[in-house]
Amino acid sequence: MRALRLPSLLAALLLAANAPVTAVEPYDIYAVLPLVGANAFVGNEQRQSFEILQADVNRGGGVHGRAIRFVIADSQSNPQIAVQLTGGILAQHPPLIIGDSGLSTCAAMAPLLAATGTLQFCLSPGFRPPPGGTSYSIGTSPPKQADAIMRYARSRGWTRFAMLNQNDATGDSSQRSMLAAIAEPENSSLHVVDTERFSPGDISIAAQLSRIRAADAQFIVSYNSGAPFGIVTRGLHDAGLDLPVFTSPGNLSYVELKQYGDTLPRQLFFVSGPLPPDGPEIENGPLKATDLAFLDAFRRQGLRPDWGNATGWDTGSIVIAALRARGLDAGPAELKSYINGLHDFPAIQGMADFRSGEYGVGVSDARILEWDKARDTWQIASGPGGTPKK
Repeated sequence: MRALRLPSLLAALLLAANAPVTAVEPYDIYAVLPLVGANAFVGNEQRQSFEILQADVNRGGGVHGRAIRFVIADSQSNPQIAVQLTGGILAQHPPLIIGDSGLSTCAAMAPLLAATGTLQFCLSPGFRPPPGGTSYSIGTSPPKQADAIMRYARSRGWTRFAMLNQNDATGDSSQRSMLAAIAEPENSSLHVVDTERFSPGDISIAAQLSRIRAADAQFIVSYNSGAPFGIVTRGLHDAGLDLPVFTSPGNLSYVELKQYGDTLPRQLFFVSGPLPPDGPEIENGPLKATDLAFLDAFRRQGLRPDWGNATGWDTGSIVIAALRARGLDAGPAELKSYINGLHDFPAIQGMADFRSGEYGVGVSDARILEWDKARDTWQIASGPGGTPKK
């Protein structure tokens, strides 16, 4: 697998456009991922998944007897760079591009891809593919996540909460989804007692946390990934504000959570599909075989997979399934037809079904995952939709 920065990628694409193609060359699957910058934790985990998946597929004979190769371009967590990279990749006329990992970068790439008819598989669950378009995402959408948080909070008797988000696309998406969720009749007992935002350049959120304390919030919803989430955890720790926190699944990273260590809140929750944690026995069901194969593939490399790995694995697996079904000569229309009809596909984030009402979103299963600091992993704390386990 190749990972390239902007100048080297564009040079490689120019050379490839003039090079003779032979039947023995690998089939390239292009992806734009954030390998440095704010979203680097998750981007590198997704790259890791593509590396392991590529090796597994090629050991098994590839796709129709031909090896596959994931070609990774580094967006540096920057929407402008993501767009530049996308333009360079489009010169190769691929039927599909994977990426990016962030909401803002996915949104920046989408118009360029839609204009050419090239399919996009965004790795951010916050991205909402436009109906009838060429973009897809696999993961629990923000409205589904908000509904699950509200249902779980009601069951715990929590009624007052604060929102603490960065001033970015992810924060906007989270705030819209949470406000829509509490407007539903079943959530009439829940109230937002404070709404706080902070800027990317801020190094302290002491003032925001002081207002949250004064508002007597019982829990916090804070959708920030990577470094901004570190600002939140350190701020809470320094302020001695020990409240349950619900945050983006993008922070469900062993590497990231180890880095933040003792600053993590005692009760830390994520909303995602039923990701298999490392250690506990996997529950019986239609996802068990897929989960065990996923865990085993990483354990053979001495690794513990988390949410970033799951999103990369699921997306890569669906792209490979589409290529196997429609062939390596398939264009965007043929792959789109396959994906639109795909259902009962066991993915790590849940059973994928692209026929659902949420166009382009493959998984709608929303579970509450609770971080277990003592075991250094998570537990699945709810059933589908956030209903607590009995």
